[in-house]
Amino acid sequence: MTFSLSRRSLLGAAAGIGSLATLGACSSSTSGTNAAEDQQKLQAALPNYIPYEGVTPDLAAELGRTAAGFIAYPETPVQFSKDAPGDGKPVTFMGPTSFGLPPAVADNPFWQEMNKQIGSDLEISLTPAGDYDAKFSTTVAGKSLPDAFYVGSMPSRPKFMASQTADLTEHLAGEAVSNYPGLASIPTDSWKECIFDGQIRAVPLNRGLVALPSVLIRNDLLTKSGIDRADLTSYEKLREASKELTGGNRWAWADAPLGHLRRMLDIPLRWSMDNDTIGSTLLDERQQEALEATRQLVADKSVNPDASGTPASTRKQWFGGGSAVFMSDSFIAWFSLYVANAGVEGLDIQALQISGMDGGVGTQEIPRPNAGFTAFNAKLGDRLPTLLRIADWLAAPFGTQEYLLNKYGLEGRHYELKGSDPIPTARATEVNIGSLYLSDTARVIYSAGRQQTVKDAWNHQRTVTEKAVSDPTYGLYSETASRKQNSLGGELADVEADIIHGRRPVSDWSAAAKKYLDDGGQQMITEYQQAYEASAAR
Repeated sequence: MTFSLSRRSLLGAAAGIGSLATLGACSSSTSGTNAAEDQQKLQAALPNYIPYEGVTPDLAAELGRTAAGFIAYPETPVQFSKDAPGDGKPVTFMGPTSFGLPPAVADNPFWQEMNKQIGSDLEISLTPAGDYDAKFSTTVAGKSLPDAFYVGSMPSRPKFMASQTADLTEHLAGEAVSNYPGLASIPTDSWKECIFDGQIRAVPLNRGLVALPSVLIRNDLLTKSGIDRADLTSYEKLREASKELTGGNRWAWADAPLGHLRRMLDIPLRWSMDNDTIGSTLLDERQQEALEATRQLVADKSVNPDASGTPASTRKQWFGGGSAVFMSDSFIAWFSLYVANAGVEGLDIQALQISGMDGGVGTQEIPRPNAGFTAFNAKLGDRLPTLLRIADWLAAPFGTQEYLLNKYGLEGRHYELKGSDPIPTARATEVNIGSLYLSDTARVIYSAGRQQTVKDAWNHQRTVTEKAVSDPTYGLYSETASRKQNSLGGELADVEADIIHGRRPVSDWSAAAKKYLDDGGQQMITEYQQAYEASAAR
């Protein structure tokens, strides 16, 4: 058995992925039967990237480095679409949600207005995100798929996509996507996992760089403790600061920061690339160093003892309530946490720099560009263009009238204007009807009424992506990963948790990592390598 275990990483600005426990899920773009042919078909099917020119950002986007930044919402939002995209007939959709269920359409003025502007009633069925895969599998087995559906995790996904979803290729490939300017403004990388056997079978739900795995800081609490975040330039300094911040009803960390410590050690990703050879970092000696450093923070009692198994929503409450100073989350939570904690006086949220363990600079992993994708029922027939027009309308870019409605709802009920910025009201939760899982636009950096926050966030993103690593398996398909990754990754995550909390020695990691590779990980590497070489040879 052979492993590629280079300490060098594939640095760059393409799309990657964050959490080690979930890495390696199927990339989905090819059928896996003839890799060279599949990769040629993929390239031919990719939609052109046509940035929307109706709105100009205050802080420019650079693909792979930073998302566009907007200091304020445009004073005069432009109209994205002149005509209602619907055909008067209902559109059924099923998807996940991370929010509570919204009021039904009869009691939801936002939903009613959206239906009116679309010209078709959206009949949306939502399932809590943690239960969605099971619901999706049951729906597929029962042959009761709606018109459109968020695609849940499943084995042999290419086979399902080829038989159960509509082929969008003639409508979206290459220049054809220009007829759908909202979808055309989604960067090309996002479309790679929507192509199966050379055919576009879904539309991506882009998140891009706003999904960067990050550690957010209650900087106001840090400052009150006499600590400058700029001084946290090594693990030892971070550890000492964590001890100082812990006491009474406060812990430095809302979670055990294993992911951040792997960034500090330059091993944030499971898969590596060295001299065109895909390998794994799992047996790298730095894995044990990251685990030991995390275990020390837990042993110091700097991590909330209830962190393990606690849902993210509770950790966010700890952060907002001041019982945690550091919290691992996605970059975009920087903005939502301000909204959720609007009543906290002096609230100052920042993001932690990625230093090296002994100084210098660590490595930021670049997330995969999407939060998933949505497909359309293969039985739609001549209604398919209507569904695509609706998807395009829902993907109206930031700064448009349609985006303002889609994301913020109705002025006076769901938001109030402060200058040109929409400030959410207590009724803003009515907007969470799940339409953003049917289709969505490329995300930008924006925080209503917080100009300095936008500047801080844009600068942080630009800084941490200067030294970044991408997942070399993105856009490649492994049948073994599609069947085994969830179970193998779960087993490895259990070992991580046992080590971090002192239930197993750090030395147990090597055997667990080798088992992961023996039981399927090495076969994943082989399959990814074959797909990569076929792509490079086209």
